[in-house]
Amino acid sequence: MKRITFLTLLTVVMFFIFSCRKGEYFAPTISDTGKDTIVLNIGDKTILAPDINSLLGNTYKWLVNGTQVATGNINYTFQATEAGNFDVVLKVTSWGGTDEYAYKIFVERPIVVSLDNIPSVSMCEVLEVVPTITGPDRRDYEYQWSIGDSVIGKKRTLSFISFLPGNYELKLRVTAGKQSTTSTGSVTVKQAQYVRNAYTLLEYLPAPARNHNWSIIGAAQNWDFGSEFPLAYNAFLAKASELRKQNAGPGLLLGSWGGSATLRFDHTVVNVPGKADIELTAIISNLDPPAVYVAYDRNKNGKPDTDEWYEIKNKDYGLEDLPAYEMTFTYDSTLVDTRRIYTYYSWKDNQPEPSKGQIMNQKTFSSSLTYTGAFSVRGFFPGYNMIDVATKQVGLLDGWSNSFTRKGKRITRDLSSAGQFSQKLNIDLDLAVNSKGEAVQLPGIDFIKVQKVVYPFARDIFNPGAGVLDANMNEDRMLSVSGILDMHLKN
Repeated sequence: MKRITFLTLLTVVMFFIFSCRKGEYFAPTISDTGKDTIVLNIGDKTILAPDINSLLGNTYKWLVNGTQVATGNINYTFQATEAGNFDVVLKVTSWGGTDEYAYKIFVERPIVVSLDNIPSVSMCEVLEVVPTITGPDRRDYEYQWSIGDSVIGKKRTLSFISFLPGNYELKLRVTAGKQSTTSTGSVTVKQAQYVRNAYTLLEYLPAPARNHNWSIIGAAQNWDFGSEFPLAYNAFLAKASELRKQNAGPGLLLGSWGGSATLRFDHTVVNVPGKADIELTAIISNLDPPAVYVAYDRNKNGKPDTDEWYEIKNKDYGLEDLPAYEMTFTYDSTLVDTRRIYTYYSWKDNQPEPSKGQIMNQKTFSSSLTYTGAFSVRGFFPGYNMIDVATKQVGLLDGWSNSFTRKGKRITRDLSSAGQFSQKLNIDLDLAVNSKGEAVQLPGIDFIKVQKVVYPFARDIFNPGAGVLDANMNEDRMLSVSGILDMHLKN
């Protein structure tokens, strides 16, 4: 009986002893504060150090994408040797149970940049340098192109242009995330010959004025020597281009408000940062500078497309009181007496309550004769000619119109006692802005448009009671331009 009682007590004691020992081994639980995917670049290392609630009697096993890589360690150092997605799993086993924890690691592809096989280019021509770039799929790429210490671009593609021949070493640094890679390439710029002046006249849209001695190209006195003659519109464009190619001096009269001319360079004028790029000579007062618009032939179709035009921001920028003004001129008649010829134009603007009126030009027969005694069109608005001197019949030459509209912004300004004289205006292509007034970065420009946008009025200083006088179509308020020169080409 005593033996049975002893064995029973021993069994109970052993049960409690083993029960207590087993209770000391809890099932492990793994946790980590980092839940997001860990992003690394090749060559990076990261130490994975999870929190484990119980460390007694544990065994540890680390696996990368299902393959065992380490045992016996609580921590594991992952080294990125190749790009891709990796599941790094820790398995912990003890007498109390098993748990596991998975880390998500993404190793980005390295950035690789190549600037191989850059073609040569002539001076004053734009070369689009397109690098080959591979790397991670990110949205924070940054690019920096440089030559020596000078940064020349911050976009993926470089619009390279130089007005000097030579060999240029380009460097491109590409950054994304924590990666940064640099590549270099060489471009050869070949010598070329150009005309500095924007000589090719693409469009000529003058606006009429009172009693002006109109000359198609050059000074009005040119007619005295028979250096010009009546021309159809397309022939006029060709003639004016020919003369401007030979000499930058001859003026081109644009007339009153809205008159304009569009010209093309025979090369791309380089936009040199921090320097003026174009010199424009014009007969103006200091109070009525012309508006200048420029265009870069980005699609290389040889013409200025509507979406390629930008305005050069000058001191008058943003001061227009009428941003979309129009004046329509219509030829009315020509009257002739024994000594003079009188030409009449009516005009009307586009305002809700339109202003309108009539312009009269008069010229004497003697002022229209050249030194040889031939009758010229001096004094006629461009496009008109006396086609029969004996009957004094005036006609319109081919390509010109009897009715036309001039459009643009209008800056209404008092020009009392503001005399006109020939001035040289420096144009900086860094000041080009789009239709929203935002600065744009152009590699250079191929086209330029000059337009009279100041609509002048004046006060009669000899008769103050007369009030304000409309001086827009007065002869001494006309815009005339001559040389439009690339300032970087010296020869």
